Amino acid sequence: MHWERTVRRQTRRSADIIGVTILASLAINYLLYPLMWLLPDFADGTAGGELIDIILYVIVFAIPFALGSRLSGMTVQDLMGTKRPEPGVYFMTIGLVLGWSVLAGSMGLGIEGILNQFGLTEIAEEYQLPSSPAALAIQFLGTAVIPPIVEELCYRGFYLRTAERAMGSWAAIALTSIAFWLAHYSIEIMPLAVGFGVIGGYIRERYGSLLPSMCAHFAVNTVYLLVNISFAAGGDRIGSVLSAGIYLLELLLGAVGVVLFVRRGCLKEIWNGIFGNPADVPAKQLVFAVLTSIPALLVLLLSMYFTSGNLEVLPLP
Repeated sequence: MHWERTVRRQTRRSADIIGVTILASLAINYLLYPLMWLLPDFADGTAGGELIDIILYVIVFAIPFALGSRLSGMTVQDLMGTKRPEPGVYFMTIGLVLGWSVLAGSMGLGIEGILNQFGLTEIAEEYQLPSSPAALAIQFLGTAVIPPIVEELCYRGFYLRTAERAMGSWAAIALTSIAFWLAHYSIEIMPLAVGFGVIGGYIRERYGSLLPSMCAHFAVNTVYLLVNISFAAGGDRIGSVLSAGIYLLELLLGAVGVVLFVRRGCLKEIWNGIFGNPADVPAKQLVFAVLTSIPALLVLLLSMYFTSGNLEVLPLP
């Protein structure tokens, strides 16, 4: 019994560390609001505006994570992993994630339909087409390059390693996947974010490297950017044709990813229960330990609040 209490305390402490880091990001975000007027007033879509977005992202998100991992005593090798998977692992991961993104998109539409039945819809962020090649290059850097590096280091690096030490592999993957979804403040993105978290977390634990999930994250964000650019620059006709081609390519890569996943014995390993480190206490006790973490509970409540703020009532017909 004393041993189980120790594990619960360790689990709660891990949730505390993750929760405090996320709360620090939120606090920095709000502290920056009074200082925003000091920044140059660049128009949306300009090179200056895109560069400001990158700077704010790094300040709000990357700095708290870097400090948190440093204070926790984690090195770059702890975050990245020490192994170097063969090329097939990268191809498998990218295929699994892109294939899942297709299925998750359909699930997101289903969630949107359910929300509509209750007279609600999520506020869609309007894409801003860059005004110059330089602005487009900076937007690509701020969408497809920097976030995959920073967010993978954080969620599948710092958070996953912090949680895995206390609660085992699967529970840590589940916790960090849910945290990754909550950070997006969207109900419709839940299938994509949670599924990506599970795939990326599994690959990080199974192959001891963060690089495959970084590449997969890059692929997903690049596809998102290409589809938005095609609609904004070419109109609905060109955008629809290009997005249909990308959709088919994602399905093909997804099928290949599943075949590689099975052939490499990953499915058999999971089915036989020999993947990763098992939890030392029952799942109910782990959930209780996480939900009794004050920082984690605050993150959950704030995420629910911000997510609800992204909902609006459908106009009357």
